Amino acid sequence: MEKNWKDKISTPALILNYDIMEKNIEFMANFAKDNNIDLRPHVKTHKCPKIAQMQLKAGAIGICVARIGEAEIFAQNGIDDILIANQVVDLNQIKRLIDLNKKCLVRVCVDSEKNILDLNRIATQNGITLEVLLEVDVGLGRNGVKSGEHALELANLIKKQKGLKLVGLQGYEGHLISVKDSEMRKKLTESCMNLLIGTRDLLNDNGFDINYLTASNTVTYMFSVNCKGITEIQPGTYVFNDEHHYKIVDEFEIATTVLGTISNIPGKRFYTTDVGLKAITNDNGNPIFKNFPKSKIKIMTEEHSIFRSTPNTNFKIGQKIEINPTHICTTVNLYDFFTVIKDGEIIGRWDILARGKNY
Repeated sequence: MEKNWKDKISTPALILNYDIMEKNIEFMANFAKDNNIDLRPHVKTHKCPKIAQMQLKAGAIGICVARIGEAEIFAQNGIDDILIANQVVDLNQIKRLIDLNKKCLVRVCVDSEKNILDLNRIATQNGITLEVLLEVDVGLGRNGVKSGEHALELANLIKKQKGLKLVGLQGYEGHLISVKDSEMRKKLTESCMNLLIGTRDLLNDNGFDINYLTASNTVTYMFSVNCKGITEIQPGTYVFNDEHHYKIVDEFEIATTVLGTISNIPGKRFYTTDVGLKAITNDNGNPIFKNFPKSKIKIMTEEHSIFRSTPNTNFKIGQKIEINPTHICTTVNLYDFFTVIKDGEIIGRWDILARGKNY
């Protein structure tokens, strides 16, 4: 049965196992419900409105996106509670953000004085009150204002803007995604959350009323929910998982693979596939062959990968082989659609409508 569906597909192809994805969605939804915390999945992983609707149906309260272009796509497809878990700084994009808020609720994060003033000016010109979250740097060092007094200073600036409303705080502990030791990851997550909670307390001691704290990812969600004050989690990768994350969170099976074809045998135990860097990414390390984890990729080029098999494993030219991505988010962004498999049969092609919408 497995051979039949593979033979019907031209490669390279992005394969989605519906049954595994459904289990992953249900697991996270049930976890959030059991722990009385809101779930707002980050859809930059799948970029597919159809999957986002499944997550909402399972219990998510809304979605996160990374870019205004993604927000526009998901809003066009019926989702009306969106958090851009990022800053929108480009003036043209700010105008699009304001236009989108005339149709649905799209919040955005802020972390600088200039961005706050630009957002307020354009929102005011359009008669819109834009809801914003102040992003606090909890250790990643990429975005966010420093916790404490620096955050209070920006919060007070937001408070003075007629076109903005401060509704919450965001933190992102993305620097912990490779920490394999569970106890260490727990300790570090709690430290990050304490920075966020402490900033909330400082703001509320100074006249604010902030109760909305959003944070977390696929490898820290289980720890942040136990930090009193965190009200929402933003995991994304869990829906598909990948080899990198599976080593840390094996409660989520890998639902998405890349199907390739053996195209050449350049030497003893060496094989060439048609899955190169245009079909699968290696920014988190080389991909891993499903069912053949000891076969190792040696060279990746644009259109091909050359790998070495184990002594007792032989492949044939024309043979189809599945490969597990090590970074599913960047791999999905290479494709226009998923080929969806359920019970060993192809059930459809799902468009990745937000693919490339990073502007």
